[in-house]
Amino acid sequence: MKKDNRLSFFETLTMATGFTIGSGIITLTGIGIGMTGRSVFVAFAVCAVLFLISFRPLFIMSSVLPRMSAAYSYSKELITKEAGGLYVYIYFFGRITIAIFGISIAQYLASLIPALNNPVGMKVVAAGVLTLFYIINLFGIKNAAIVQNVLFVILVFSLLSFVIFGIGKVESNFFEQRAFFVNGFGGFYSAVSLLFFAVGGAYIITDFAPKIRNPEKVMMKVIYIVTIGVTILYMFIGIVASGVIPQAEAAYQSLVVTARIVYPSNLLFSIFIVGGALGALITTLNSSFVWYSSSLIQACKDGWLPKAWGKTNKYEVPYILTTIFYILGLVPALLGMDLTVVSKIAVGMTILSILIPMAGILKLPEKYPEEWKQSVYSKRYPKWRLRVMVVITYLIMSTQVYALFAGNPATVNIVILLYILGTGLYLFFKSKYKTLKTEGEGEKD
Repeated sequence: MKKDNRLSFFETLTMATGFTIGSGIITLTGIGIGMTGRSVFVAFAVCAVLFLISFRPLFIMSSVLPRMSAAYSYSKELITKEAGGLYVYIYFFGRITIAIFGISIAQYLASLIPALNNPVGMKVVAAGVLTLFYIINLFGIKNAAIVQNVLFVILVFSLLSFVIFGIGKVESNFFEQRAFFVNGFGGFYSAVSLLFFAVGGAYIITDFAPKIRNPEKVMMKVIYIVTIGVTILYMFIGIVASGVIPQAEAAYQSLVVTARIVYPSNLLFSIFIVGGALGALITTLNSSFVWYSSSLIQACKDGWLPKAWGKTNKYEVPYILTTIFYILGLVPALLGMDLTVVSKIAVGMTILSILIPMAGILKLPEKYPEEWKQSVYSKRYPKWRLRVMVVITYLIMSTQVYALFAGNPATVNIVILLYILGTGLYLFFKSKYKTLKTEGEGEKD
């Protein structure tokens, strides 16, 4: 009998937890506090609710029609090939997120080594860290998964220690109204939008649905369990991060500021910085090089990106794509771009890219009737309910993109707008050219 090598429920659960608990809580909590004050812990809860509602079309599609690189596959299979191309180009731009890791690692390392706490030192560290992990990933380290798992365990214990040591030190006036919703509803919703993927990382398992045993039953259950569990942990971290010191002092700052007061000794503080903050950033940076590059190999084969970019070296690493992402992360770090702006661009473009395949669920019953009929969703989701679900998804995610980009410098938003318009025009004319060429060949025949 052939052994079933697909992931079990427990293996899927641990993988989804690993994807969810990472750099987001480390890099974005302080920015969230700056946007909405101590109500950041409420923002985490709202994030989870909106994530589980708005991502439901993707979860259902992955359960019914498991595909590797799910978002790209559904865009091209269920909508149009051009929709697949649009997803690729917007997703690609959003990978500027890799710069966040280098900048954040520099900030946390500077808290341990004061000599690095200057603009030049920060840039050197950020560039050095990105370069180190770029080189490591070119060799396709086989034991990377083992290292990731060990660091993940240390990370979870570090975050729990932050809550355990800090919860008793939260100021007695924590719930004073003036420290909540400091920038009104707009600031609160901007924080919700920014923190969206900090609690919603479990969606990444949709990219591995074919490797999961019984995905129709397992996927949704795992995503709900992980999202709710991680959100509760993050809410407590938000309370400690914003409540141990005055809200104004925690705004837009890393967790270092609060951690110095939370931990009773320099040793424990150093362990948190190394095991928690740096551990989260390093594991996410390391896995991002692999994930980002591998997710676009098929797009290279399909012609949306140059085919040469998908070439692999003897370690089966797509070295050109990896190099491009390295440069995409290096440039903002060397320019000293504001971490808040970089974070908004990265999250906003990621939400925009994920919006594209969501409409594919409307075509799923028509294009794959047998798979749809055999699923548990066919009777529960008639056409009208599918339409309502997609409309709700688009309303939630489009307002989040607006909330993120609204506070950006005008020049940044102009660049983003021109990029999207340029991409749309390119795909439009490319499609027209193909149609005319096909018609011309047909007339000759």
